[in-house]
Amino acid sequence: MTDSRPREPASDGRIPVWDAAVRLSHWALAGLVLFDFVVDDGGYVHRVAGYVAAGVIALRLAWAAIARGEGAIATLKPSFARTLDYLRGGARRTIGHDPLGVWMVWLLWALVLLLAVTGWMSRLDAFWGDDRVHAVHAVLADILIVAVSGATDSTVDRIPLADANQ
Repeated sequence: MTDSRPREPASDGRIPVWDAAVRLSHWALAGLVLFDFVVDDGGYVHRVAGYVAAGVIALRLAWAAIARGEGAIATLKPSFARTLDYLRGGARRTIGHDPLGVWMVWLLWALVLLLAVTGWMSRLDAFWGDDRVHAVHAVLADILIVAVSGATDSTVDRIPLADANQ
């Protein structure tokens, strides 16, 4: 197994948490979701980008199965007990995702995978002319945009603007 967590702090004192595979999958997925949001025509390129996004999630899960450190599947196990403890302010601080972040990862992945499935279903003869599949796809896309907006907002709120030691 590979150790996906670097042990040495960076030259500026920061501790790198995510390995290259995690970072690459994160930004690839973010870019593909943004692309599909902008190119919202349901055409060939939109569909391919959606299927590639699902593939990125599958590759990320495969990586999590063999990785160690913060990129491992063990760090992606949601826990109601840890989440409640975190919400009450009693959870210990972690270097990776906090308990709410873990839930958000799974929500975003589930939404992207469901969008890929409903996008694929909309092209099947069995659902030709059935607007319900398109309606579900549109609602899932809206939920994804709201979830991404919320995740981005909460992440930006946690970025320190100044060093507390200064």
